Amino acid sequence: MVTHRFRTYLLLGQLLIPLTSWAQDALYPPIPTDSTGSGQATYLATDSTAVTQRKRRQLLGGTTVLALGATYVYLENKWWREGYTRFHFDNGRDFRYASNVDKLGHLLGGVFTADAYYAGFSWAGMAPKRAAWYAAGAAAFVQLSIEFKDGFSPRYGFSWADVTAGTLGGLWPMAQQQSAFLRDSQWKASYWQRTDKYFDHRGIKTQAFSIDDYINQTYWFSFSPEHLGGHRFERVWPDWLQLSIGAGLEAETWSIGRTGEGGRWEWYLAPDIDLVKLVKPRRPLMKTVLHCLSYIKVPAPTLQIGPKPRFWWIYF
Repeated sequence: MVTHRFRTYLLLGQLLIPLTSWAQDALYPPIPTDSTGSGQATYLATDSTAVTQRKRRQLLGGTTVLALGATYVYLENKWWREGYTRFHFDNGRDFRYASNVDKLGHLLGGVFTADAYYAGFSWAGMAPKRAAWYAAGAAAFVQLSIEFKDGFSPRYGFSWADVTAGTLGGLWPMAQQQSAFLRDSQWKASYWQRTDKYFDHRGIKTQAFSIDDYINQTYWFSFSPEHLGGHRFERVWPDWLQLSIGAGLEAETWSIGRTGEGGRWEWYLAPDIDLVKLVKPRRPLMKTVLHCLSYIKVPAPTLQIGPKPRFWWIYF
């Protein structure tokens, strides 16, 4: 259920994040000050900045329309090709599918989309709070648009739970503005194909990756413990070293009736790395690349807490 949604987020992010984040420092020159006292230089600089911001907003809007249009054509041919039916809501299967682990995918998709739009709106000259509100609205709009389309699909159906999860993810930039702890925290995902059960149940050839393969996916919340231990702890703890809490789906208890439903949640605890703080890149482009890579959990020794305790020397 989350495959086509996540690809929508991915397409938007691929277009918006590179355009906005690395270009911000390279293309947004500082406003010169008036050294003569006449006020003329300040006026001209302000006028030039306004023109630049307007052009950037137009470019951002055009890029968004292009991305949404291309994504719609792709999804129309890939996921909605079964035809249409009357608009309908999900009949309840959505709450049984993959034991709701897919909602973590919707949450991460909302975070990713809002992050991309927040960078874009900031690059276009918006104030941080306003950019965060607009980013949240954009994430909610993307989620609602896809769910509305799902409402006419014979296979899916409009799901308020999916909308809620994606919209909550869209509030992430806003939440980060309110908390130093959240500013240093990251939502991530990883994929490690430990079993072919998903492909066997689908009756398809094993592939290198499938976003619907929840029994081989793990979603993570990585945070910096330095914010929890006081000033002394903050001085000695490396700012790039994080702890991460992960959640996934137990393969043995998933899809007992070959329906894609059910399965117990698995919980993990592992160290993680903030790539941006570790490398400390100087160039905006490299910073953006590392920021995008930060959505993928770094493989590390991992303690599986439950439902079956186990230690993994390396887990991804």
